[in-house]
Amino acid sequence: MEFFAILIAWAAVQFWGSGGVIQEDNWFISYREKTTGVANSSLRLLLLVGLPVLGVFVVLWLLAPILFGLPVFLLSVALLLYSLGRGDFQILLKLYLNSWQRADLEGAYQHGRGFSAELCETGADNALQLHLSVRKAMFYQGFERWFAVVFWFVLAGPAAALAYRLLFLLANDDQLKQQDRDRAAAVLVYMEWLPVRLLALAFAVIGNFDSCIASVREHFKSQLPSAELLDTVGMKALPVYLPEGQVDGEQFIKLAAEELSAVQHLLSRSLLVWVCVVAVLQLI
Repeated sequence: MEFFAILIAWAAVQFWGSGGVIQEDNWFISYREKTTGVANSSLRLLLLVGLPVLGVFVVLWLLAPILFGLPVFLLSVALLLYSLGRGDFQILLKLYLNSWQRADLEGAYQHGRGFSAELCETGADNALQLHLSVRKAMFYQGFERWFAVVFWFVLAGPAAALAYRLLFLLANDDQLKQQDRDRAAAVLVYMEWLPVRLLALAFAVIGNFDSCIASVREHFKSQLPSAELLDTVGMKALPVYLPEGQVDGEQFIKLAAEELSAVQHLLSRSLLVWVCVVAVLQLI
């Protein structure tokens, strides 16, 4: 069931560019506002994430005996779509690259801020810093939008995938108190620990195995944030694109665009590797 649900979700994303109308978060925003009176950060997090997840478990359990599980399958697909990343990343990246390849660094910076939290917080002093921030964001977006969600969907069902997305939304919600955001981010670290490393292993299978697997071993027990670990390991899977010490210029812009394209292909192929693994497990 998981494999077919993933295929349907993938087809829907190809058609809509995202989860479409299913990714409606107004209910969660309203629910979040109703919990503002809860002073304890841990209790509030439990209410915001635990109750919806528990509700999903109950509904799936009630629907299980009906029509040979068809309602459960359809609800699972809907929950998977809801749990995928927000927005159309391909369009954002295309807009960024259009500005970048025209050497319009200001336009590229503005588009890059749409998917790089690091750029929003620290900015960029030159083209190299802008490129490195966007590259790191690409690795993490590919992970959190698809891989982490599919991992938890396969491992523990749609409720776990929903839990991941709700935690992600809370950790990145600037309307929340910093304490609440930090608490959600701390739980998110634990949910991302294993899938981040599994994706890194897929990088080694797809790309330069020797250097990449050495980097995986080096960082396997590290406390690096997910985005930094994926960027560090992922670049070991790819050939060197950027000349040492060069931070701007026409040749740099061309090579940096090629590097982002290579990162995009690496992420796509790595996801395909694990989808094939899921398909094989379904047959066993």
